[in-house]
Amino acid sequence: MAFKRRLRETGQIVRVNGRSIVLFEAAYRLLALPLFLRIADALMRFSLNASGYSYVTVNNLGSFLAKPATIASLCTAAALLLLGVMLEAGCLVTAFQAAARARRMSALSIFLGGLSKTAEEVRRGSWPWFLVAAVHSCLIHLFLLYRLLCHVKPVRFILTALMSERWGWPAAACVTALFAATALPTAFVGFGCMVERRSFKGSLRRSLELLRGNYVQTALVLSLCNVLVIAAAVFLYLAAVVLTAVFAVRFLDQRMELALLLEARDRIEFVLIFAAGIALSAVHYGALTVLYVYFGGKQEGSAFGAADSAGPRTARGRLLTRRNVLALLSLLTALSAVSVADAARNGGVGEDWLSEVQITAHRGSSSSAPENTLPALEAAIEEMADFAEIDVQETLDGHLILFHDRTLERMAGDSRAVASMTFEELSQVDVGSWFSQEYAGTAIPTLSEALETARGRLKLNIELKNLGAASDLPEKAAACIQKSGLSRQCVVTSTSLDYLRRVKSAAPELYTGYIASAAYGAYYQDEAVDFVSLLSGSVSRRLVEAVHESGKEVHVWTVNRKSELERVRLLGVDNVITDDPILARETLYAEENAEHLLERLREMIR
Repeated sequence: MAFKRRLRETGQIVRVNGRSIVLFEAAYRLLALPLFLRIADALMRFSLNASGYSYVTVNNLGSFLAKPATIASLCTAAALLLLGVMLEAGCLVTAFQAAARARRMSALSIFLGGLSKTAEEVRRGSWPWFLVAAVHSCLIHLFLLYRLLCHVKPVRFILTALMSERWGWPAAACVTALFAATALPTAFVGFGCMVERRSFKGSLRRSLELLRGNYVQTALVLSLCNVLVIAAAVFLYLAAVVLTAVFAVRFLDQRMELALLLEARDRIEFVLIFAAGIALSAVHYGALTVLYVYFGGKQEGSAFGAADSAGPRTARGRLLTRRNVLALLSLLTALSAVSVADAARNGGVGEDWLSEVQITAHRGSSSSAPENTLPALEAAIEEMADFAEIDVQETLDGHLILFHDRTLERMAGDSRAVASMTFEELSQVDVGSWFSQEYAGTAIPTLSEALETARGRLKLNIELKNLGAASDLPEKAAACIQKSGLSRQCVVTSTSLDYLRRVKSAAPELYTGYIASAAYGAYYQDEAVDFVSLLSGSVSRRLVEAVHESGKEVHVWTVNRKSELERVRLLGVDNVITDDPILARETLYAEENAEHLLERLREMIR
């Protein structure tokens, strides 16, 4: 009965300030997450540059983590995370401290109280409590962190390898038990530090006093609350996936059904990880408050008796006024908005980490629209490609255009060379009719037009055609990309190492890839090469491992058969260039469960 009563009281105390807590948590995470990701991305790039790597792969992860620059970056990121976790804990303690007295608080008041509590703990030097709060946060969000890390390349490979070992799951259970063994005795340390204003040692003693004879009840209540929230999140995930599948079967062409479901599935999971994280934090601190009040009341009559409600005091109080806090929030909101806008304009932070194999549409989606045209780029976007590969060369009067061949013969029936014609002449050429009458009148686009079409929607693999050493194509292309502000949304490739070196000289921030039809020698170790783009048939596991060991990626072209897509996936390549992005996504990411779900729904709906 007591156990059920604690659960019921948890629900009641969460409801007192539930709306304000959810509003605070959502706003806090939406403001803090983009800023942290931007900082983490900058630290990652700094570490990569300092270590001489272009990418982090499974093979070079160990040596990368051992570099001094990486260690310094990790410590900086960890310090920021600790501060963020501490602030969130202070805000939640403030909210539930008020809720225990049946006092409502606004989201701003919650933030103000939490900021005051955190500043007090920093001033008092309660660093052990920071670490304890981090352990609590990890344990609360353990399942969500695991699911998130399963999407992070190369961590996913490491997790999969570890869990496939006989000792994998027992080891994971031991780590979880270690976290729990640390978290349970310190369950009420936060209240001791932030509510009763005790030292960390005094708060630990207080926590152990409250837990005497109550360990089992505390563990059961907290565990069940966690399980209930996760179960609700899993149910919502499954329901959302089924609804997405119903929509796909009902309204989309069958060719797009599986690709859409696979793309939507991960996005649904990310949204629910965010929402479940908020719910887990709120319910966990709500349950802790109920137990703290109950156990404290049994001992002393009232756990919150004379404790201050976390209002700011004296000099700190004069600094943490509503006006100053609103100014701080406005600044953080502006910075976060700039970060989000930049991500929307130039591609999201960390996107390369969150996919196992990326898919590049060859010459745009050249099986759905005329190659190297704006309609081909639009088709690549519709078919959910990560990149579009485009070919760039220069006209007689120095304009950069998208075109693959040296002459117009194949696409327009004209034997003239592209390099011998001005842009005005080329702009009159119809490069769509050969594909189908639907695209009659389609013009050759410029690189600038392609960049604007792709902005924030599609990354570009810009292949510079080798026009000879006298051409200024590398410098012009680099300048065009820099002018567009899309350096982080583009990579530049070429069969000419000299071109890549010139691009690096003109724009060091651009990632460059060397194109080779055969794999001989250690060409991938050249400083101007960030990744290699190879004919798929020439790629072996040994080569992939060697390239990864040097901190580079492996892209393969042009893969259109399902059997070859499956082979290169098993080899561990990082990017697949294909004429059929939908087939590639279905093959590289498909699971039997998703296919069976679609088949059953087709039978039911049709």
